[in-house]
Amino acid sequence: MNDFDKDNLEFFLHGDQKEFEEWMNQASSEELDYAIRLIRLARAELTEQEYAVLDEVPHVTDAKELLKRFTRV
Repeated sequence: MNDFDKDNLEFFLHGDQKEFEEWMNQASSEELDYAIRLIRLARAELTEQEYAVLDEVPHVTDAKELLKRFTRV
């Protein structure tokens, strides 16, 4: 997502309610599709970040032992 998209997403998510409604009332179907795509992309990015934070492996001893064959520690 480039800076332009990030700025637009910020408006869609946190902008003034009145300004957003005015934008929605005049937006074309392409612009509305764009807004929905940005929101979906942001949700996917947040989900990916959540998985990265919550991705815990309880037992890695066997994996570490196996990797010793291929790494110098």
